[in-house]
Amino acid sequence: MKKTTKKTQTTAYLGLDLGGTGAKAGVFDRTGACLGFARRAYSPLQTGDGRAEVEISAIEEAARKAAAGAVRQAGAAVQAMAVASQGQTFVVLDRNGTPLHPAILWYDSRARVQARAINEALETARPAAGRPAVEDIASGAKIQWLKEHFPHAMKDAAQYLLLPDYLSYRLTGRAVSDPNTAGSTGLCAWNTESYCPSALDAVGISEDQLARIQPAGTPIGELNSPEAARWGLSSGTLLVTGTNDQYAGALGAGNCRPGILSVTTGTCLALVTLTDRQPGSLPRGLMTGRFPLRPYYHLLAYSKTAGLVLDWFRRELAPGLPAQQLESEASDTPAGCRGLSVIPHFDGAVSPRPDPEMRGVFHGLTLRHRRGDIYRAILESLAFSMRENLDFLHGHGYRIDTLRSIGGCANSKLWLQIQADAAAMPVEEPQVSEAAVLGAAMLAAYGCGDFESLQNCSRTFYRVKNVHQPDPKSSGAMDEACEKYRRICRAFHADRPED
Repeated sequence: MKKTTKKTQTTAYLGLDLGGTGAKAGVFDRTGACLGFARRAYSPLQTGDGRAEVEISAIEEAARKAAAGAVRQAGAAVQAMAVASQGQTFVVLDRNGTPLHPAILWYDSRARVQARAINEALETARPAAGRPAVEDIASGAKIQWLKEHFPHAMKDAAQYLLLPDYLSYRLTGRAVSDPNTAGSTGLCAWNTESYCPSALDAVGISEDQLARIQPAGTPIGELNSPEAARWGLSSGTLLVTGTNDQYAGALGAGNCRPGILSVTTGTCLALVTLTDRQPGSLPRGLMTGRFPLRPYYHLLAYSKTAGLVLDWFRRELAPGLPAQQLESEASDTPAGCRGLSVIPHFDGAVSPRPDPEMRGVFHGLTLRHRRGDIYRAILESLAFSMRENLDFLHGHGYRIDTLRSIGGCANSKLWLQIQADAAAMPVEEPQVSEAAVLGAAMLAAYGCGDFESLQNCSRTFYRVKNVHQPDPKSSGAMDEACEKYRRICRAFHADRPED
């Protein structure tokens, strides 16, 4: 990320984003200018049976080093910080605060049986508040899995903390979560900001073992001195409640009114838009809840694997090859990839057709296809997944007039052009592509009282860098390739009955 010229000891805000494979930190001034940015990676362990884990110490170290690096580069006085994080990912601590296992990542799919059992228990209990729908990836289902498979170790369990809760606990001594992140546990009553007693009973845990829930953008407390020093911050730095990375990214993309769609290409591909009315009954594949910016609700559609598929390709089929070379090779491939189609759902599909058993497909692969064709075909498949979900939103009455692309892949001109061509509408490229980092910094700036509203903060911080227009020469080939993608998806989805 390009940094701007800075003045020493400028008042600033730190945004931290905890993703699936690393931590990113940015320091921003009151105008939204980036003064410093750093990232640190960690390497999840994935197994053939759907497990995905990483040591919580590795996540904490990456977060600390990224934050310290950004602060050192900025040379500014950080007044407040907030954390944007993936949902679901959690760790269990004993009474001494010692982790009992590696952090279990959000896309870990080991707990399908447990999720079904919890949902059945909730159906029987019929809780007074809105009954949560517990997905396979929900933290609550995986907590139950741990209890069943490691009962001896889990007897010492004292706290069940999501990533931002854990950092909050380490930095201030208080474990705090926002409603959206807490909701990813599957243990919160639907459309409330509180835990569901029936869900807690079904998993066998108590509310005092979980983080306290409070709205995003509200103060948690000042950092304790020893941890603040390790993070390159002062003990007077205020920690503010953050939110799920998708909603922080939407804030960072200036998504502060209905009609804007922010598309994040990270570990997953996520689409977020806002509505000023609480959605009623929603089709499977669309999720909703309160957005950090009141009075809006968010609508979320997503594909579970996006950047994960690109990482797989680079690791397995192009090891050591610079990203620029892959981009160059793919740029020489025409739209439609010479008949090659890819289905990118390597670990199950979510939107618009939930199917946990869906897997990746390469269709039409021939001896004449080259590496660049395959790489572009993956990018096109992600864009077609985006288009499918965009049409899904349109079909349910949610009109989109502005499309903004964010996340690590938003630095790729090829990807931005493919998105514009697939969506057949202009795509805005923000000045700050790491929008979740920027959104977390916005929450920090608002939470410490420097802005009267998140709307004002978002409008101040968000800037457009470029607008990518659809290429009319590619429209026919892209439409044909998109329709082929849909046919293949439907065919493979139809092979399995609904649960």
